[in-house]
Amino acid sequence: MMNPVAILAAPFAAAALALPATPPVTAADLWREGVHLEWWELSDLLQECTGWTIKPGHCPDDPDEVGHWLIDPAGDPEGDIWPGPDIDDVENYVGWRIDEALDSAES
Repeated sequence: MMNPVAILAAPFAAAALALPATPPVTAADLWREGVHLEWWELSDLLQECTGWTIKPGHCPDDPDEVGHWLIDPAGDPEGDIWPGPDIDDVENYVGWRIDEALDSAES
């Protein structure tokens, strides 16, 4: 005689094995959806798209003030530090470059 618990559990066990794998969400996916990225996520995406990166640091004039450097592919800082702990200004400055690279990658 068959175990009644096994009879009831069998359809659920089969259904659990048949679930499709969910692809991982990337920083590019989040960017396209307008999600605010942390500085390291934006830096990784920017590097993927352009070779540039973002690096946190301190303002040379005020060591207590934190900011972010925009670093070119050769490892050199671009211009002055972007002051402040948030990266909204940096994001606005480099956003079109990311959009352009993602659009060309889809073509």
